[in-house]
Amino acid sequence: MSDLKKEMLKIKVKGYFDNGDLKVDPTITALVKYHVDKARHNIETGSLLMEVSEDNESKKRLKVSADYIGYDWTISCGYYAMFHAATAALAAIGIKAQSHESLIEGLEYHFVFKEKAIESEDIEKIKSAKRLDDKYVNRMWATKSKRNTAQYKADAVIAQKDAEKIYRNAIDFVDTIESLIKELR
Repeated sequence: MSDLKKEMLKIKVKGYFDNGDLKVDPTITALVKYHVDKARHNIETGSLLMEVSEDNESKKRLKVSADYIGYDWTISCGYYAMFHAATAALAAIGIKAQSHESLIEGLEYHFVFKEKAIESEDIEKIKSAKRLDDKYVNRMWATKSKRNTAQYKADAVIAQKDAEKIYRNAIDFVDTIESLIKELR
């Protein structure tokens, strides 16, 4: 990533702290486990939706129409699994995000670049964690965009392969973030 992009991200993250979209909140660390659990719950829900979308016996058993396809909701589950995992990562260093954008950019700044936008006892923990590959932040942005299309565009055609890819990426994202959180001391 270019120095210019890094500097722009630094300015944005500082702005988020200045306007309250990112906040230092040491009490948020108590919620890390709950956000990780919620991320796993979203992955499980996505799995159920994939199965129902692909299996006629499941459709019959659950009394849903034979043409039911839940790929749009699988994508939403994938995004929200990433969202809660990212929320857990920032919570682990005592930061609370108030918007999706500040969450993703806060994650990138603190865990990809391993920079500190503020000084706090909890944020010092990022020194002990490995660097998050920027592909995870890029995947989260892409999944957020797909989620918006899947949820808000009535004429959108959601392909099975897109839902499956996002589902796999969400599992990888949550596993990676959970591992990263465990390294924080």
